[in-house]
Amino acid sequence: MAMPKTILTGREGGHDITQMIATLTWSGDKNSIVRKVTAEVVYRLGDLPVPELGDGLTLTDGGSVLFQGYVVRRALDSEESKISITAYDRGVYLCNNQGTYKFRGITAEDIARTVCADYGIPVDSLASTGALLNRKFTGTALDKIITSAYTLAAEQTGERYAVRMTPAGLLVKVKEQSQTSLILRPRSNLIRASTTESIEKMVNSVAIYDEQGNRLSVQNDQGAIDLYGMMQRHITQRDGEDVSGEAKTLLEDGALAKTVTAQVLGNSTLITGETVIAEEEGTGLSGLFWIESDSHTWVRNTYQTRLTLNCRNVMTKTSAGSELK
Repeated sequence: MAMPKTILTGREGGHDITQMIATLTWSGDKNSIVRKVTAEVVYRLGDLPVPELGDGLTLTDGGSVLFQGYVVRRALDSEESKISITAYDRGVYLCNNQGTYKFRGITAEDIARTVCADYGIPVDSLASTGALLNRKFTGTALDKIITSAYTLAAEQTGERYAVRMTPAGLLVKVKEQSQTSLILRPRSNLIRASTTESIEKMVNSVAIYDEQGNRLSVQNDQGAIDLYGMMQRHITQRDGEDVSGEAKTLLEDGALAKTVTAQVLGNSTLITGETVIAEEEGTGLSGLFWIESDSHTWVRNTYQTRLTLNCRNVMTKTSAGSELK
């Protein structure tokens, strides 16, 4: 794939600056709702347009819009003929605005819809949870409100949710295997891969206590305990609530972590929250993997994608606000 068509929109309208770009990187990470673009723009005195802070930036591939955002940073050097720019998509407005709310008996999707409507943030699609929440937020970043709501909903539904911005607006989807997951193979589209395994954040035992400190039950991953020793977390069950789902999630997310860094031929469908199927036995890169971060880089006519993959479907968890009594 050639360099995506890049349109800079400023006070004097839109300009195609594709031919002015030396390098361009479009990236995302599961720990941030924002996707960003960084680029080196070749510029000489007298050239127009000059990227300005607040200018719009749009990337398109054929008829598909990859990115829509705004220039938030630029760096100029009098000794060089390049301007370095960074653009964020509209997720930046969820990160840089705070809200104060009291939600009672409302679903995560309705919380997200309310927050976005109040601050003029467009919505693409919101996963339906049906889980009713009671939560109070005071001066909390909007992205934290939304991700906290879906974290709480996940404890009830047992699903994992991916939260990100798209050119159409906020997208929240159930993290599930993509119907068209790309297969990564050596000597085909997989350039290189490295694997890291860790038990540093392992949880293989969860003890459930009541509010008086009495132990009610314990859930164990006995196989992991036998191999690595006990690593236990405690949770409190309030007012007879069912916390078995939360305990199960702690055990699943606390299992042996296998993280893979893969460099592949460029493919714009490989973005955070989606899945790939890998077939490379040498580094343990075999099976279904979840994309936890992606970085797409174009240097003139060369395009490569760098991925961080996880063999487990892990959701980024946020805990903001407090329970509304």
